[in-house]
Amino acid sequence: MEDGPDCIKSIIDMDTVCKRVNGSNMGITVCVSKDAGRYLCDYTYYTSLHQGQGRSAFVHVPPLGGPYSSGELGRGLQAVVKEMMSLLDTDYTEEEQKYNKCCHHKQ
Repeated sequence: MEDGPDCIKSIIDMDTVCKRVNGSNMGITVCVSKDAGRYLCDYTYYTSLHQGQGRSAFVHVPPLGGPYSSGELGRGLQAVVKEMMSLLDTDYTEEEQKYNKCCHHKQ
């Protein structure tokens, strides 16, 4: 993105999202990746972070049929989005607000 910052980090704590979803006994396992991928995935993630002022995350979904059924994937994605939204509803500490400013997020 022209004139965009080199570093934009999500304000969503995906480690917490994963712990909550994995602890819910849904029968699926989710994990954090620090790499959105290349080209289209990376561009989509960067653009969403930039436009959403850090209020974004990127979720890779395995192919249908393995290792999870479409129903399991749907329930898992719902759980991930629900946990992400619950974290966005929380108030951020002064330290988190400073961190967001240094990564070029508008408040």
